[in-house]
Amino acid sequence: MSFSSEIKEKISGIETGCTNCKRAQLLAMIRYSGRIKDNLIVLVTENESVARCIVRLIYELFNYETAIEYKEKSRLYEVTISEENIINDVTELLILTKDDYMEIMPRICCRDSYVRGAFLGGGSISDPYKSYHLEFDARYEPEADRLCELLNSIGISAKVTCRKGRFIVYIKEYEAIADVLGMIGDTNAALDIYNISAEKDIRNNINRQMNCENANMDKVADAYMKHLAAIEKIKRTIGIDKLPETLQEIAKVRVMYPEASLKQLGEKLEEPIGKSGVNHRLNRLIEIAENIKEKTTTQ
Repeated sequence: MSFSSEIKEKISGIETGCTNCKRAQLLAMIRYSGRIKDNLIVLVTENESVARCIVRLIYELFNYETAIEYKEKSRLYEVTISEENIINDVTELLILTKDDYMEIMPRICCRDSYVRGAFLGGGSISDPYKSYHLEFDARYEPEADRLCELLNSIGISAKVTCRKGRFIVYIKEYEAIADVLGMIGDTNAALDIYNISAEKDIRNNINRQMNCENANMDKVADAYMKHLAAIEKIKRTIGIDKLPETLQEIAKVRVMYPEASLKQLGEKLEEPIGKSGVNHRLNRLIEIAENIKEKTTTQ
């Protein structure tokens, strides 16, 4: 079962005693999963729990019993409303103006119920271990703008895009996605989003640290290879004993401890010095070796 399906299984069973909440949720479910066909309202879903939720809301609001029909070929569940009075009531809701539309959601709980219905009817969410993406298939631009405005009005950053002629409301920030999940009633999934985000941050920090350490190790390896090559060149040409005593000593210590850090090398000298002093002496060895190479090339 997908992450979206699991959430729909959980929230489709949420019941409320508020008639406005039930009305708002059913309205959204009809907007996002319903269609009017041959004077009938047909709601279609791939989730049986969502279909049962539709049946329950219709009965609680209109005292009207409907049945669920499973379509084997399409693997979809259909709920059909054929009662003319109910169809007229629902149709009036579907064509509400923007101001009237807000009147049926007078409280925050009613707006939460509307968002829940929109998710049950046309929502989907990616597995947060893979990506952060929540979307509502609003189908038509007015509804997409309406839902986007509702979400933005309560501080949730949502945007609208058009995909294959259908208008989609989407959210990509994990905190906003967690807020929506909390709104629609799945607080456990909301907490999971935060926990997964924390795990990702920890994993990314570890990877960055390891990459940084590997890069530093590569730099150290490159550096001591240059040091050893320079010392070998000097030894083979002019001889280490021709160098100043300070350079002879650092060359000897570098050869003895090829993988030691600059700090460690400085501590092993007869008169310990700091990293900058060690680095200066080693660079002098490289310069001398390069000059020897230039003279050899000239000859």
